[in-house]
Amino acid sequence: MRVVFADWTHTVRSKVASRLLLLAFAGLSLVVSHGCKDFDPPAALPFQIVIRVESDPGHAVGGASVMRSNTTLGTTGVDGRATLLLKGADGETTDVSIRCPDAYTSPLKPTTLRLTHFADKTKFPEYGVSCPPMFRHVVVAVQADNGPNLPVVYLNKVVTRTDLSGAAHFSLEIAANTQFQVTLDTGAHSRLKPVNPSKPFTVPAHDDILVFDQKFELDKPERIRAVAVPRPTIPRALN
Repeated sequence: MRVVFADWTHTVRSKVASRLLLLAFAGLSLVVSHGCKDFDPPAALPFQIVIRVESDPGHAVGGASVMRSNTTLGTTGVDGRATLLLKGADGETTDVSIRCPDAYTSPLKPTTLRLTHFADKTKFPEYGVSCPPMFRHVVVAVQADNGPNLPVVYLNKVVTRTDLSGAAHFSLEIAANTQFQVTLDTGAHSRLKPVNPSKPFTVPAHDDILVFDQKFELDKPERIRAVAVPRPTIPRALN
């Protein structure tokens, strides 16, 4: 009986030892696993880049979309800025396109961005993009010397008249690079030379004042030459 009891006790002790050994290995594996994670490199921070969109210098454009492969990365706010968070390696470059709002012209070429971090963590790379207006505001200023009260004609219509000093002006909302012509109608002033002068203009890529400076000369009226009429001969009485 003693031998049997001793064998049973030995068996129980062996099983307990085996289970303890397995638990010890499991615990060690967990410690090693967590320890390795502690040594993993931290996740790379995304690259922050600012896109600034303007129509003209100092005039921000809101609602412009920053696109890459037909995906919208960001949209500019009322300040004309959009902040992008991009993944990649330091020094890599990527191209984005700018889709301007209606009434503005989108750039044809993409903007190339370089992924980088500044030493000053409060500063980020900023790229400026232009979305020029489709239409420009121009003022045509007329100064017609010796040309008061002349009709100013644009597209075959009278848009204004010169005042007593020969000055006049009118404004247009017109596409950049458009060519047009302005004429001063002298039909009611036959003595003015030149007759119906015109000036061509080309709308610049910015708002501007276009000047039509015209000098007129007055034809002198023809002088009527006096014709000498012979005096009649009065006969004298003979003494």
